[in-house]
Amino acid sequence: MPPLIRKRSFLAGWADAAGAWVDRAAVDIALDVASRSKRPRPDPEQQLRQLARVAEAYGDPRLIAEPDAFFLPPPMPAVRRTPVRSLPGGGRVEDLSFTSGFAPTHDFPREDYLAQAEPNHTAVARYWRHPTPRATVVCVHGYLGGNLALEEAAFEAPRLYHWGLDVLITVLPFHGMRAPGGRRALWPGVDPWRSVEGFAHAVSDLRAWFAWLRAEGSSTVGLFGMSLGGYTAALLATVDPTPAFTTLMIPLASLGDAYLQHRARLPEAPPPWVGRRIDDSLRVVSPLSRPPAVAPGSVLVLAAGNDGITPAGHAERLRDHFDARFETFAGGHLLQVGRPQLWSAFKDFLLDRRIIAPR
Repeated sequence: MPPLIRKRSFLAGWADAAGAWVDRAAVDIALDVASRSKRPRPDPEQQLRQLARVAEAYGDPRLIAEPDAFFLPPPMPAVRRTPVRSLPGGGRVEDLSFTSGFAPTHDFPREDYLAQAEPNHTAVARYWRHPTPRATVVCVHGYLGGNLALEEAAFEAPRLYHWGLDVLITVLPFHGMRAPGGRRALWPGVDPWRSVEGFAHAVSDLRAWFAWLRAEGSSTVGLFGMSLGGYTAALLATVDPTPAFTTLMIPLASLGDAYLQHRARLPEAPPPWVGRRIDDSLRVVSPLSRPPAVAPGSVLVLAAGNDGITPAGHAERLRDHFDARFETFAGGHLLQVGRPQLWSAFKDFLLDRRIIAPR
């Protein structure tokens, strides 16, 4: 038995080291591409002034204390269905869409936000459904994601369907087919107004999907968010008590911290107070600004052993904020060597919550 333990420990250590290397390489490549971009670079002083204006614009304490004062409840969506393929046992895969009724609450960014190309105003999702409604997991992808075929693989939709779940894979604003003109990385980004309202838009669309699923007869609806999707799912869990379970995988907790961490090795690394300014401007849409709205014990956090994109501190802050169940799997943010571990932890969580039955 001791040699086996040493072998497993060595493999886990290797997986964590390899995962961290891949993550660092990805961040370095992204920073290098950004530095070579021919787009005009924003003036740092102007950016700081804009962050201060946004923090003031959304600084009313009521917007924190009363979530629905900022996150306006959406109307019931009129969902359009397009058949994709059939599934074993009489199930179906469908592509769904509805016209999002979201509009920014603040006057200043409203016109600019609504002027974005039409695709962003259409909420889209892929739906794996059984012949009769089941408990549904709503999946929320990470930054630069949103390709439905790739997200089916990332969330292992066949596995979740086999467990007895219906699966709804959503697309965040400004991602996938919702990206205006095919442009990427519009949100979250350098424009703090768009960053704030984009999260409000994401929460509005998710609440609309939840309402529609309940109307369709889903017995239970919960969330599974990955990376940026983990941040978004955590935010919703402080706004709406509806999710019966919330799973945050390799989650982001602070955009200010991520900004500093990704630039820490640059010759001119930003000072810590820049990160605080970013988080101040985003306070109204931070999952750490409000107490949990969901039931105690209904949150699971899944952290990578050596995450170099959203390091362990992000997952730990969300774990503490939600008093969540916490599991770690081997690897990094991108190279998830320990995926069997995370699926085992997620399945145990759902079994313990009686969301699924033993099979």
